[in-house]
Amino acid sequence: MEKRRRNIRLVITALVISSMVSCSEHIVNPNPEIPLEDIPVIADRRLSINGVDLDPMTTLEEPIGIPPGATKAHVRLTLAGAIMSTAYVQVNTSTGGAKGFNVNRDISTSFKYQYWRPGDDADLWITVDIINPRHTPGDQFKITFPGEGTAGPVACFFQIQEGAVNELPAEMPFHRDPLVFHADGVTPTVDLDMAAIEWSDSGFDADGNPVWRSRLSHGYSQAGNGETGLYTNVEAFPDHAVNPQTREVDGEGRPFVRLHTVKFEEPVVFSDRIFPFQASVLQGSKLDEWKYRRGVYRAQIQTPSRRGAWSAFWAVGSVLSTGVSQWPPEVDFFESFNGAYGAAYTPRSTSSAQHIGVHGSNVRDMVNGLKSELDRVPGFELDIDLNAEPHDYACIIEDDWITHFVDGKETLQHRNMLDRTDGGTDWAFYPIINVAVKIDAGNPYNEGTSDLLWYGLQYYAPGSGWYVQ
Repeated sequence: MEKRRRNIRLVITALVISSMVSCSEHIVNPNPEIPLEDIPVIADRRLSINGVDLDPMTTLEEPIGIPPGATKAHVRLTLAGAIMSTAYVQVNTSTGGAKGFNVNRDISTSFKYQYWRPGDDADLWITVDIINPRHTPGDQFKITFPGEGTAGPVACFFQIQEGAVNELPAEMPFHRDPLVFHADGVTPTVDLDMAAIEWSDSGFDADGNPVWRSRLSHGYSQAGNGETGLYTNVEAFPDHAVNPQTREVDGEGRPFVRLHTVKFEEPVVFSDRIFPFQASVLQGSKLDEWKYRRGVYRAQIQTPSRRGAWSAFWAVGSVLSTGVSQWPPEVDFFESFNGAYGAAYTPRSTSSAQHIGVHGSNVRDMVNGLKSELDRVPGFELDIDLNAEPHDYACIIEDDWITHFVDGKETLQHRNMLDRTDGGTDWAFYPIINVAVKIDAGNPYNEGTSDLLWYGLQYYAPGSGWYVQ
């Protein structure tokens, strides 16, 4: 590994009150003396249809009546519990139980997700378009509502009924637009120079100065996580590492760091386990200038397309007085699983989450997050491809809320439940960029691209000029 220079540019930024709007001002706590509710457990986030509570994976018993010749069908979904985290449903047709309708030809539903976000009303009206109306009483079609952030999918039938009334209410429930993150022209509080980034196995350079660390804080593997990739670097694994981290410049002259994964020519045995693949990581556990509890972490990343190459931009806790890493807490700013854990394998899959529990206990009490296919998220193009070019990932951490963005558009907001229960402040997050491998040893691991390309990292302090609207 070539000699590298220190890579941090610290910048004092001005407080721009006039343009600063925090996320919490969009989701107002009506009485600051009373804490906001915690995120309900997923099992309590049940859906009801037209006021009838339903168990997950069930269908409303009575069909919803629509008049003969109707060109639209309306239904009211209600999400139970306090809306402390984003949830959505898809609106899908089903051929099951259809009578008189050819759902593939006669019915049209929205391709985009239908959302509940913090601050929204619990009721959400869904409208289905009937392209070819029917007039025969008893003709019917089925709609299902799978999604994320709810206890599970539910379904209903719409049925032609004489005298039926099926209309939207005069006053619709409130549902806010997704937030947009703005930082154009704002100088980051900390900005990583990708042309001069330095790393080592220990997290210190030859002169004892802290640098990025090319291993996890707890070691070189996460076999307990089901990962089959070994996090190598050229210092710890001189006989096995295959260019796991390299500085490069792309065809447009932009510096970046390549985190390289590969199938070893021969599996590597480490700690009595066999690892068929190389994974790669860089993390800031030794860099105090990257440790914060509040503010905005932001990175520019091009993700790999290979099945089993699991990319992540995330953070865990560190005790400030000692530098010791702690888990929980964890906040996953962005992940792309590429089929790991049975997740979707597409170029537009994203996931964000927080892992909640007693700090440093290594016990997770709850995980709350959301998976999305970005082509279904309002504001994104249908052909978005996270593997084809760098995209921008940002996360705002505030007292009350954690809000995630891709290319400046909100994908998830949830109640911040990551602080210490005793109110202690001797801790902060530090950022991690990695590409894990989680796939069977027999897989040739040779389709698509295997590497994460990391183009930038910034941190913005609260009140430093960024805003959302």
